[in-house]
Amino acid sequence: MQAAPDAPHIFYESNTILVRSVTGTSRRPEARVQSFPLAHRHRIAVHCTFSEHPEWDFSTPLQETLTVEPAVYPAAHRLLAISDIEGNFDALRDLLLANGVIDTHYSWTFGNGRLVLVGDCMDRGPHVTECLWLLYSLEIKARQQGGHVHFILGNHEIMNMADDLRYVPAKYLANARLLRCDYTLWYKPGTELGRWLATKNVVEKIGPLLFVHGGISSMVNDLQLSIPEMNELCRRRYFTQLLPGHAASYLLMDAPGAPFWYRGYAMGNATLQQVNDTLRRFAVEHIVIGHTTVSQVTTFFNGKVIDVDTLHATGISEGLLLQNGRLFRVDKTGRREALE
Repeated sequence: MQAAPDAPHIFYESNTILVRSVTGTSRRPEARVQSFPLAHRHRIAVHCTFSEHPEWDFSTPLQETLTVEPAVYPAAHRLLAISDIEGNFDALRDLLLANGVIDTHYSWTFGNGRLVLVGDCMDRGPHVTECLWLLYSLEIKARQQGGHVHFILGNHEIMNMADDLRYVPAKYLANARLLRCDYTLWYKPGTELGRWLATKNVVEKIGPLLFVHGGISSMVNDLQLSIPEMNELCRRRYFTQLLPGHAASYLLMDAPGAPFWYRGYAMGNATLQQVNDTLRRFAVEHIVIGHTTVSQVTTFFNGKVIDVDTLHATGISEGLLLQNGRLFRVDKTGRREALE
């Protein structure tokens, strides 16, 4: 596949900011590189355009500061959780519109509510960069109204940050060649999106809900680590190889039972005892996961585990809505069904 237009990527090189993007058309893509002094960072806006859907266009300023997100939060009165968007911008936009999170101008309309992406915004789909910038921009808008955007890292984020390119769409590798900027540099600490992703967690607790992309295996439970401790160990590995002699790091980042790789809940390998142990350890009532696809938002273990990974690329887009203590299955048309 040849290169194709894409949203910009921001690179930091010494005291210079480079904005690299592929513009033009799919037939005649062009590499564009703009240079700005670092002191002008606050003036830079990222413009995301869609030639076939100009009504989707949006812009975002850069965040003033990027800081590591807390991992434990009080309960929310209103929360929408979705996962595994995988570059399908239309699905992300439709879900947020239908469930009152945004309006057609991308204004935040969810008040003090919380939007949770349970991992895997990246790879496979055609608009990965635009999906990332939309979530990035909504973080700014949500904070202004007392709301919050939570981005739990999935295996595909970690893979891109750590140079595992097996699922990267050919478009992005072709764009990297056109820009003469190796794709392995796109999500590193020298970029805005890389720095932003590094602030995110692998596991978060919001009131009675635990959010993790894959799940918590018995091996991870046996480590007896707190949620902040797990995230701190993982964060040290986001851009690096295995830490020598560190068994906990291996179990959290590389093993099949790692939080963003584990499939035991949805594949039937976990036990009710294991799930109950996790609920007790973290003082929660439900574990919300993605990673393993289901035909609709699905519960396991008597409703204690909720899988929100639906097949967005095929048009099946659903999420989990928490409102006033009740849980609902919702879709991109606004349909709402109570979870039993």
